[in-house]
Amino acid sequence: MSTNSVSIERRVTKGCPQGSCCRPGFWNLLYNSLLKMEFTSHSKAIAFANDLIIVTKGESIVEAENYMNVELRKISDWA
Repeated sequence: MSTNSVSIERRVTKGCPQGSCCRPGFWNLLYNSLLKMEFTSHSKAIAFANDLIIVTKGESIVEAENYMNVELRKISDWA
């Protein structure tokens, strides 16, 4: 059996390529202000590496959805 290696190259015109030395700096510039935002006591922003999750809890699915909509509006305004 032979194994063929396929190489794909693309020109990066925006963003920060994975593995770039600029990546941590761009993350800090962009997301520090988001992570410092005031969220309700029902929600929390958690960041790891280059991922972000907003965790929300409520007494019911509808309540949790309402809290999340409040947080998403804040994030939308931030963006």
